[in-house]
Amino acid sequence: MINQEIFNIYCDESRVENPEEKYMVIGALIVPRRDKSRLVKDFNGLCAKHDFNYELKWTKTSDRFLEFYMELIDLFINEGSMQFRCIIVDKSAVNYKKFHNDDKELAFFKFYYLMLRQRLLDYKKYYISLDKKPTRDKNRARALHAYLESYILLHNRQCSVAHLQAYNSHENALLQVVDYLTGLVGYAVNTVDKNTIKYTIAKYCINKLGRNKLLSNSPLEESKFNTFIWKDLHEKSR
Repeated sequence: MINQEIFNIYCDESRVENPEEKYMVIGALIVPRRDKSRLVKDFNGLCAKHDFNYELKWTKTSDRFLEFYMELIDLFINEGSMQFRCIIVDKSAVNYKKFHNDDKELAFFKFYYLMLRQRLLDYKKYYISLDKKPTRDKNRARALHAYLESYILLHNRQCSVAHLQAYNSHENALLQVVDYLTGLVGYAVNTVDKNTIKYTIAKYCINKLGRNKLLSNSPLEESKFNTFIWKDLHEKSR
């Protein structure tokens, strides 16, 4: 039997509850489990270098730490073991009543499922951490785990999801990194104000990736920074 390579996946979302924003984003940072400690050490070292003693959150981006944010983007771009994938959803195109039992929370977790399932690769084992957020149904994370396992079984994939649970981001450095990357995408696909620190950082990231914009589909084989725009096909998805 082939040994399974083990990965950690850290997940967060952006613009889900913002009615004035057209797109919501759900993102995942994927790293080999063996590299977790080294990556956390690198992140903590970057924080110490810039006297950044706060929880990293996109919503709290400050002009004071511009260099820190840029070096964080550099760290992600240059670190070969870090991958990012996100799903971008036009909220106005979601028929909650017809397809999601008029339940926005249910729809949200379905999009989580669509985003994650394409990264479940053969001969891999995954430990998935979600950023903890209040839910009406306490079993949402458990149901997401079950649906991913069903997808693996149905498609005869040679992989497994060993663990899926929600955690507080202030206790997890890599959940903070995925918060920042997901928030960056959420900002870039919704906002046109060029006179903000957030625009400067988003533009810096886009340039570093060699892209013109983030509101576009990446080829599925693009693993470094994969953007997936959901289309209103329901029974059909990429």
